[in-house]
Amino acid sequence: MIQECNQRPYGMSVSEWCQENSITKANYYYRMSQVRKTCVDSLPAEAMEPPIVPVPAELMNSEDSAFEEPVQREKESYIEISAHGMTLKITENTASPLIAKVLGVLAHVE
Repeated sequence: MIQECNQRPYGMSVSEWCQENSITKANYYYRMSQVRKTCVDSLPAEAMEPPIVPVPAELMNSEDSAFEEPVQREKESYIEISAHGMTLKITENTASPLIAKVLGVLAHVE
């Protein structure tokens, strides 16, 4: 069912596909969650550990360092990005090369 839905015509929503195939959306998403759970459970334990990504020290020790005292950081505005179980807070003082490096790594996380 999940594979068939994934091969639906371009532009057709999951809701439309479910209605066309006499399946409730709730049933479809339940089955999808069961497939995902089974896939995750079948992965070896070492595949589950998040990789350690080295960040060059010069990016962290620049004048524009994002690692300031917490009290100071609370006063600043920031952008918060959450992806793959991680949350990044980016301030205007965060070094651009550090942002580029982290986002580049996140783009390759599966």
